[in-house]
Amino acid sequence: MGKNWFSVDPKEHLGGKVAIVTGGGTGIGAACAGTLAAAGAKIVVAARRKEKLESTVSDIREAGGEAIAVSADVTKQEDVDRIVSETIAAYGRIDILVSNAGMALPRCHTFDVTREDWRRIFDLNLDAGYFLAQACGKEMAKTGGGRIVFMTSQRGISAMQNIAPYCITKGAVMAMVKALAIDLAPYQINVNGVAPGYVMTDMVSGLLADEARLKNVLDKTPLGKMGTTDEMAAAVLYFCLPQSSYTTGQTAILDGGWSCQ
Repeated sequence: MGKNWFSVDPKEHLGGKVAIVTGGGTGIGAACAGTLAAAGAKIVVAARRKEKLESTVSDIREAGGEAIAVSADVTKQEDVDRIVSETIAAYGRIDILVSNAGMALPRCHTFDVTREDWRRIFDLNLDAGYFLAQACGKEMAKTGGGRIVFMTSQRGISAMQNIAPYCITKGAVMAMVKALAIDLAPYQINVNGVAPGYVMTDMVSGLLADEARLKNVLDKTPLGKMGTTDEMAAAVLYFCLPQSSYTTGQTAILDGGWSCQ
């Protein structure tokens, strides 16, 4: 029997690949950037906060990986185009896009959501990912294919009171995964998603600062615990590996069993 694919050196799994990770300065995005770098990919980390980006890039380089930072607002088309152009200038190709940048509004009843807030959350959670995928997909098509992974949320299938715009955007991202998977399949571009449940990121830590609210979340989670950023990054890695070439249009729901109820 030949050598099992899993036994090769970790850096061989994505060796020679180039990955863009948006929202890569903190939390799940930073974990994804570090994980893909450990698997051998060259990383372009993009986000608005330059100091956070530099921290992620520094960590990758200290671990022996290769990475650059691009400070950008992915809701602006000129910045999306610049992320792509700087990636091509640095590394000559794009093989992987992890569209991770996102936001949540303060909890707010549907009657009180303004058009301005609605537009703001859709701009980042949905529109930015679509136009990033469009721009990166064009480059991937030139080199024979690639992988696009969208970070969505378990709230895309299990709504919660007073966060309607967030739930709607994340459900739309899940639909986008399926639609783009069909459109991009002829170019051998696989499109998938990862939908975290509760993971203690900067965004979630503020929501669960109250101990009673945290206990309520854990009590409602069948596994009785929260997920980790590394677990989310591991799912993203799977969708980027050569061994997932037959998988497209799927969203992995990593929520401790919440959605099984």
